[in-house]
Amino acid sequence: MPASPWRGYRRCLDNLPNTTHLLILQDDCVPAPNFVPAVEQIAQANPDIPVCLFLARLPRETSVKAAQAIKQGRRYVDLSWRNFLPVVALLWPTHKAAEFREWADTNPRFPGVGGGQPRSDDAMGGRWKMVTRQTVRACVPSIVQHPDETPSLIGRRAMWGKDAGRVAFLLADDATAYDWNQ
Repeated sequence: MPASPWRGYRRCLDNLPNTTHLLILQDDCVPAPNFVPAVEQIAQANPDIPVCLFLARLPRETSVKAAQAIKQGRRYVDLSWRNFLPVVALLWPTHKAAEFREWADTNPRFPGVGGGQPRSDDAMGGRWKMVTRQTVRACVPSIVQHPDETPSLIGRRAMWGKDAGRVAFLLADDATAYDWNQ
């Protein structure tokens, strides 16, 4: 059976805690210094919206908006509903994680995409976001790095030397250097 990031991500959604938020981090990511207090602020500022704590140059449309946001001193950008959902480090309001889990369980296949089981966690999240018209944000800058040192489980190759789709586009040196309540 081929490796499936989605299968592993789906298991993270089992037995959701009785908390306001759930943080799912990939095992090969590296949080910025002072990560925990920043995550607490981000959760408080986004009680009902999932927030990507990591954003690469892909999806391109979102990284362009992130570059503009950083120049304007804004801390968040909304992902386009058409794009995949980067799940390297995703802070879920627990009720939204439950909605995603339930949607995924009732929509396990992508119509028109061979009808097979999805392997990509990013694609499954993106499909949920698009079909259900969810708002998902990314924090700017990222407070998690995803070093491009571990090969992708689904066989993606680097596109520009080091894969700009797999490393943070803008990364905080210190996660508490920013006001996440904006």
